[in-house]
Amino acid sequence: MEEKKRPLLSELACVNSNCESYGQAGLENLTVRKVYGQDRIRYLRCHSCGAEFSERKNTAFWNTKIPESRAIEVGRQIAEGTSIKGTSRLTSTHPDTVKRLTLKFGQHAQDFHEQEAQQLDIDILEMDERHGYVASKKQQCWDAVSIDAASKFIVHVAVGPRNTDLIERLMQGSHRRLAHPQDLVLMTDGEASYRTLFPVIFGVSYLPPVKARWVDLPTPSIGFLEPLPTSKSSSIVRDKS
Repeated sequence: MEEKKRPLLSELACVNSNCESYGQAGLENLTVRKVYGQDRIRYLRCHSCGAEFSERKNTAFWNTKIPESRAIEVGRQIAEGTSIKGTSRLTSTHPDTVKRLTLKFGQHAQDFHEQEAQQLDIDILEMDERHGYVASKKQQCWDAVSIDAASKFIVHVAVGPRNTDLIERLMQGSHRRLAHPQDLVLMTDGEASYRTLFPVIFGVSYLPPVKARWVDLPTPSIGFLEPLPTSKSSSIVRDKS
């Protein structure tokens, strides 16, 4: 496999939260103290605060213990939905290591999403719930997801029992990520909690879906569904009262 190129020092920043240069790339405050490990990881020094740290610090690869190329392959398999055992076989990695990396990558992805998925310009939002199993068929687990209807970008995910609390956490998390949450068209499966909680969380009135009906035209065997395809199946509008 082709060796992964290390990022430029200008793209890295000090990880010491008490440093005046913390999180600021391109300040030329970092130098390479030494190189270690089979992946030739650089150990850096910050000249602003004197802290020394691995270039992997605060990344998904921090303290992975296995070659970086194999850790990346584990991440790819998990991202494609491969099981823990399947990923273990395909990457020649111990199942316990796969589990540990899965948790590490998942937490890193969640932190990154929390940082970047803010002030989203979304007009149509889809919300739905789905279930799976953890360890056995007796351990059912639900996750509720909100998705941008246009791009299919996942806005927010909430996990837990399928009840009002799950829907409320989904909507609260989605609301704080939107740039204009009160100008929104909502698409759901009709779960009663959506209708109950939307006026409370989004501060708008709920208009129920309009049922389509078949309308005959003068020309035989030709017709169309009313409302027209450009109409919304369900929507949230501002409360004018």
